[in-house]
Amino acid sequence: MRQERSLEERIQYLEDIESIKKLQATYGHYVDKGWNGKEVDFESLPALFTEDATWKCAAMGVDSKGVNNIIDMLKEATADGELGMHSFTNPIINIKGDQATGKYLLWVGVKGNGVTNLVYQSEDVEYLRTDEGWKITSINLHFAQLLNS
Repeated sequence: MRQERSLEERIQYLEDIESIKKLQATYGHYVDKGWNGKEVDFESLPALFTEDATWKCAAMGVDSKGVNNIIDMLKEATADGELGMHSFTNPIINIKGDQATGKYLLWVGVKGNGVTNLVYQSEDVEYLRTDEGWKITSINLHFAQLLNS
């Protein structure tokens, strides 16, 4: 028989989901660039990750470990881009204590070197509750489709 959670536990669960959604949206905002003078916010990005976080994408040949290596990889990956706009959709967030997972569908519009691409992908993210709030411990990106013009 399933044990009922208290009202406080249910509220905490909902607050955690909203905090994780905001964290994921903030990550997208920080890596976006290309309109109204917007640049990637490399100074704010490290606060979203744990020190030992990982960022992987087999299609891109990326397997970065540690927040400083992730930031360096993102600097290189976005250096030639004129525009990058991330949209995370269909969040499936599961929380177990101080750990959580998120599954997202993701589309990214990017423009660089005269080529515009729409990239459709999925992203698996792991999170950890810290004294500073939820942080990203792992991002694993999976390409589905690339359309360019």
